[in-house]
Amino acid sequence: MPVVRLAKNQERRLRSGHPWVFSNEIESVEDGLEAGTEVVVEDHRGLPVGVGLYNPHSLIAVRLYARHVRAIDADLVRDRIELALSLRRRILPVEVTYRLVHGEGDYLPGLVVDCYGDYVCVQSLSAGIERRIEWILDLLQDMLTPRGILCRRDSQARTLEGLPPLEPLERGEIPELAEVPYEGIVLQSDLRRGQKTGEFLDQRENRKRVARESPGRQILDLYCYTGIFSIQCCMAGAAAVLGIDSSAPAVERARSNAKRNAPGRAVEFRVEEVERALDGFEREGARFDMIVLDPPALVRSRKALAEGARKYVAINAGALRLLKPGGTLATATCSHHVDAVAFIEILRAAAKTARTELRLVDVLGQSRDHPVLLAARETSYLTMVIAERIR
Repeated sequence: MPVVRLAKNQERRLRSGHPWVFSNEIESVEDGLEAGTEVVVEDHRGLPVGVGLYNPHSLIAVRLYARHVRAIDADLVRDRIELALSLRRRILPVEVTYRLVHGEGDYLPGLVVDCYGDYVCVQSLSAGIERRIEWILDLLQDMLTPRGILCRRDSQARTLEGLPPLEPLERGEIPELAEVPYEGIVLQSDLRRGQKTGEFLDQRENRKRVARESPGRQILDLYCYTGIFSIQCCMAGAAAVLGIDSSAPAVERARSNAKRNAPGRAVEFRVEEVERALDGFEREGARFDMIVLDPPALVRSRKALAEGARKYVAINAGALRLLKPGGTLATATCSHHVDAVAFIEILRAAAKTARTELRLVDVLGQSRDHPVLLAARETSYLTMVIAERIR
């Protein structure tokens, strides 16, 4: 197996459990290794640190799969999937829609596997996974026996690996819209064209927590996507909910989901840019008892942190202006570059901009089926804050 030799002292973070070797930490590597090649990582003395998959085109030059020298083969991947299944059966014993493999969080870097009832949707996000994706799909078919598997290869994250977007791989049948049981409701999920693998599964516990704040309240759900926050708030007793998203297909599915799961409830969805909606509500003098704010990642790199933070401040300040005194803001960030401490600082700035005051009610993270490695801060990417407007 080819060897990647680390520069002096560069093994310390890896020995603490971090799974990434960055290109500037490498002292030497064999010439001509192709992206996705299996390698042994050694410290500067020649002692093995682990085995991983190498990519000369990525800042993350090696992603580690094991801490001792062994083949990265079907046996390893099967073992990791069995461990992942064991965790999900323990934490979500009756659920059939969940994230089964969360990349580094399940010791399979570059691989995402989401289960949607009878269907499985996979994301191939690294060069190493891409080279092995056919037999990984065979393994998933054998272990999970779904009606269909879809492997999406359209994520922007692939560009960081030097991978182009490609057409999806399909096994079995994948319907245009899958009927997906999720936390007591049934969703229409577009596994082919929806965001990520079809739905955002990482807000599972947060949606239930937010819904507990909703009885009897007028709620505005911004960046509502397919309406899960809105529907769960309706079912928990909200007086009325208005969901807004810029995606017409997502709003169409939100309406279908609401009609099926919350018939007769006061829930409405509108296609509109959120920033424009905030400006319009401000001009109209509209006010709400609770606002849910779940935007896409506004900070995708460290370089974008300052600009992204300004955007977070602006949209949160805009939401706060529409919130009644005593109202609740449930707001999220899904970038690992903005941790909970940084996000609370952003909300302080937003409150100052909106000339109001906030009181923290709760600080939440990603769903338990998106596990976090304590040694790898990057695996903790989602923060949701529930706060009360005081004045």
